[in-house]
Amino acid sequence: MSSPFGPRDGGFHKGQDLAGPLGTKIFAFADGEVVAAADQGVSGFGGWVVIDHTIAGQPRSTVYGHMNPGGVHVHVGDHVTRGQHIADIGNAGESSGPHLHFEITRGLRLAGGQQEDPGPWLAKIGNGGGGEAPASGGAATAPGADVPVAASGRSLDARQLDNVRAIIAAGKGRGASPNVIKAALMAASQESSYRMLASRAVPESLNYPNDGVAPGDGMSVGLFQIQVPMNMPVADGMNRDKQISWFFDTASELSDPGKEAWEIAADTERPREDLRGEYKQWAADADALLASEGNIAPTGGNDCPPGGGSGGIPASASEFAKKAIEAARRQKGQDYVWGGGDANGPTGGGFDCSGLTLYAYAQASGGAVVMPHFTGSDSNPGQLHDPRLVDVPLDAIEPGDLLFFGSLSDTHHVGIAIDKTTMIHAPDFGQQVKEEPLSHFSDLVAARRIKEEK
Repeated sequence: MSSPFGPRDGGFHKGQDLAGPLGTKIFAFADGEVVAAADQGVSGFGGWVVIDHTIAGQPRSTVYGHMNPGGVHVHVGDHVTRGQHIADIGNAGESSGPHLHFEITRGLRLAGGQQEDPGPWLAKIGNGGGGEAPASGGAATAPGADVPVAASGRSLDARQLDNVRAIIAAGKGRGASPNVIKAALMAASQESSYRMLASRAVPESLNYPNDGVAPGDGMSVGLFQIQVPMNMPVADGMNRDKQISWFFDTASELSDPGKEAWEIAADTERPREDLRGEYKQWAADADALLASEGNIAPTGGNDCPPGGGSGGIPASASEFAKKAIEAARRQKGQDYVWGGGDANGPTGGGFDCSGLTLYAYAQASGGAVVMPHFTGSDSNPGQLHDPRLVDVPLDAIEPGDLLFFGSLSDTHHVGIAIDKTTMIHAPDFGQQVKEEPLSHFSDLVAARRIKEEK
């Protein structure tokens, strides 16, 4: 961020400036309609784009400013989708350097809507209110967008925190020492800023869910920047669970758990000798994350709690079901946000019901199963009629099954079964992702299961 919302130079800055190189792609904050678009001639801005949205049931607009001629790629009347490339960073108008001026208004901008601080939105939305994730200290990014890494002093967005929790949970599930888990956090911070990054030098990696593209032309991908296909297939390199397993497996082979955490990180990542010390700078961040996120339940491993499987999941659950439930559980406490959630994590600051199930199944399948972001009805098949799922009798529900509520012609809610009596779901406005007994619901109408599972 190059300039925040608020008082500036005797006036008031009504947006947030995000510096970046000329031509850096700008992505739509959320689905909406373009109501203003010009690449020159706009007072103060040069070029701009204004998009009207309905977010959490409320009218809002987003404004993108300072584009150069040729740097606007949408037109008035266009309907854009979250994460769509709409413009490029420029330096037009009243600008001291290339940057995006970004505004959010309460109410519609062209109808007199009032600007509000975009900072809290960008800090919490994870992937940018629907597709893009704010890069550390830079412009908002989408899957496939360039992302700077190892930016100090950053606050983590929801997607980064989800990756942090996955590392901690996996380490605990393996019985790794806190020092080794700390090393994993330090390594992921240095290598990717806790993002699952693709590489333009590995075109196949761009086909998988990602949090953006690492700078440069290296063949490394993912949280820990593993070289592919030399060290693992590209598909495995773009699978977060396999990235995390690689780190803990490699650390156990190449390092000593009694060493300092930064040394374990360096032993595992094996950078040039003169770069080994770079991991030291993330020690305080890792300690803070372990303090704030360290109470997360373990995932994986072989130790099952009494009467259940991984993390309280029945031991009979399939591996897919365990992964889906574990992915959903990592989101417990996330706010309900209408339209929130995608294959990579929260959007707009949280999940709605079908966004959570979409996310959990995508994570469990390594990105192979990305369902529609809708429960399902006669007019819109959604998840209820996804051909990759099969119907399950309501008296034969198993962990990981999708549970639908309402009527078969128009379902209004969906959750994920943990066992025959409990599900995890994103309930409704004003609530958070949580586990809840099925006895609290009277309109369960269908259960569905991934075809490949028993």
